[in-house]
Amino acid sequence: MAGYLGKILWVDLTSKDFKEEAPSEDIYQNYLGGYGLGVYYIYKNLKPKTDPLGPDNILGFCPGLFTGTLAPLTGRCMVCAKSPLTLTWGDSNIGGFLGVSIKRAGWDAIFFTGASTEPVYLLAGDENPELIDASDLWGLDAVETEKKLKERHGKNAQAAIIGPAGENQSLISGIVSSGGRIAARSGLGAVMGSKNLKAICLNGKGKVDHVDKATTLVLVKEYNKRLNRNMDNLGAKMATKIGPSFATFMRLTKGNMSQSHAIATRVFRLFGTSFATNVQIAIGDTPVKNFAGVGYRDFPDKIAKEFNTQNLKRWITGSQGCFNCPIQCGHVMKVPELNIERTHRPEYETLASFGPLVMNKDVEKVVEINDYLNRAGMDTISAGVTVAFAIECCEKGILVKKDFACKEFPDGFLPGWGEPEYLMPLLRMMVNKEGIGEYLAKGVQEASRHIGKGSSELAMAANGQEIPMHDPRKIKGLMVTYLTDPTPGRHTAAGLEYSSIGEINNFIDKIKFKLGKDPLVAGAEHARWAKVMQVINSIGLCEYATWFEKYPLLEFFKSITGWGYTVDDIYKIGWRIQVLRQMFNAREEKIKFDIPNRALGNPPLKKGPLANVRVKPARFIKEYFKHMGFDDKGVPKQETLEQLGLDFCIKDLENASGSPIPEFE
Repeated sequence: MAGYLGKILWVDLTSKDFKEEAPSEDIYQNYLGGYGLGVYYIYKNLKPKTDPLGPDNILGFCPGLFTGTLAPLTGRCMVCAKSPLTLTWGDSNIGGFLGVSIKRAGWDAIFFTGASTEPVYLLAGDENPELIDASDLWGLDAVETEKKLKERHGKNAQAAIIGPAGENQSLISGIVSSGGRIAARSGLGAVMGSKNLKAICLNGKGKVDHVDKATTLVLVKEYNKRLNRNMDNLGAKMATKIGPSFATFMRLTKGNMSQSHAIATRVFRLFGTSFATNVQIAIGDTPVKNFAGVGYRDFPDKIAKEFNTQNLKRWITGSQGCFNCPIQCGHVMKVPELNIERTHRPEYETLASFGPLVMNKDVEKVVEINDYLNRAGMDTISAGVTVAFAIECCEKGILVKKDFACKEFPDGFLPGWGEPEYLMPLLRMMVNKEGIGEYLAKGVQEASRHIGKGSSELAMAANGQEIPMHDPRKIKGLMVTYLTDPTPGRHTAAGLEYSSIGEINNFIDKIKFKLGKDPLVAGAEHARWAKVMQVINSIGLCEYATWFEKYPLLEFFKSITGWGYTVDDIYKIGWRIQVLRQMFNAREEKIKFDIPNRALGNPPLKKGPLANVRVKPARFIKEYFKHMGFDDKGVPKQETLEQLGLDFCIKDLENASGSPIPEFE
């Protein structure tokens, strides 16, 4: 065994029993690691229609196949379960050091079943795993909990933790690690909370073997040398120096964020995801005023540029990143104005969701919110979209002041656009499920069902999950991703048009894509990219790696595991994983196309870069389904299952169902 350890751990929280399982090599070869391994085991062991917040749901922590090896940028870990937010397959990607800590503890994945009657945490490492009473940790935020666990079990211990949002089973809660990194999407913090599992704490010292470590080292050195050359590229230096000043020019010329390997490397190493937030706002990529505003009018550049990393430098104290990453795209900050000694720099999605989306022009308030939600364990994308929904409900008279009565404001308050003083009180209501916060904590779609009064058209969610900060009216291919990926509403899922911002045709040898606008071509190419993306996620590779430099993927498979994979093998493995994720949703009867008209541009905006833009993805979706081997309702065909060795799914086709593709007129 090399590249993997050959063991997974099952923890029954009801009986407090532990069981190790040794998967056969063909399971690793067919599903790799990450959510490939996760969906294989959860699909086979979870009964259809299981209550996602009941004890029978299975929660998996699944590092990538290459996580813990020398391969660069492979420090990612997937958390998997049936999502309580969307009732579909749920997964969430987290970086930092959680994935490698699971490998060092001796396992390729940890799966939890059942539910404890009292709060517990899992302690595992070089000794036998044990469940320890966590009553004294329950109620603490994630950063406080991590500090106490390190005091008890050593400073090198790594943990995955829920904060108060997960304890209260908010459907938009996540799982926190590494001082504030969060597996935020799909509501998996609520699953962990429903099991009374406060944390997992890992302090093992094991290692992952390589078939040919010497060759792996050569490949790593060559790759890192190319990255360093990118940093010295004169054109990239110029682009990263002046790029944010071109917001108005980019808007007027209808530009996009396309970038070379060299530019992407410099952008992420020096600035991270928020290098040019102002440009994204200007060109229509970033949604403004709950997707109803126009950037240059409602959030002009003189304000928007304050939301770039360059403006946050006054607080930045250093860089940080994931295990074995040569980029280190994150930053840590000290913010004396907020009495914060150490916190993570907000990423683009957070700056956008609590900046232009809610019309808040105070970037310091976003820093405060980011720190609070990371500690509480709540998804900043979903929280921001939900807050924007609540504000617009107030603007339209659907919600009134008394609806926001709470301990802090007994008579209530009325949140409005551009009023940052009400953001934190509203978020505290959501985290603590106080008053109307009980419904808002369930996400925007469930909140709109409770509130009614025509509020559903203000609820910016795709199939139940809040839409990210990339407007599908700007990047139309993302609409297909938001609606058709088994984990809906995700810009990182498998969008070819979004991914082609970088040089993806120079990412892996012999894997090239036609990047046209024709839906017939786009559907086929989107399907091929979806297959590649499943492999990327299942080996633990950072998705931004597709933008940085040519990656020796096949060579790493050979030198790390000894498997002589070809490009065709990559496509087939990724196809298998995506089809199994889709079968999970088909078995749950949760394949649907639920999105508000506003996101489709119906009616279209009248001003700005998205003026008169409407999105009609039906033909694109039909082509994608055809090339994935699904029927016209999104259910995998029997011949597809047979071709991919998924025969164990065939019995489920009898009760599986999908939905007709609407015309989106």
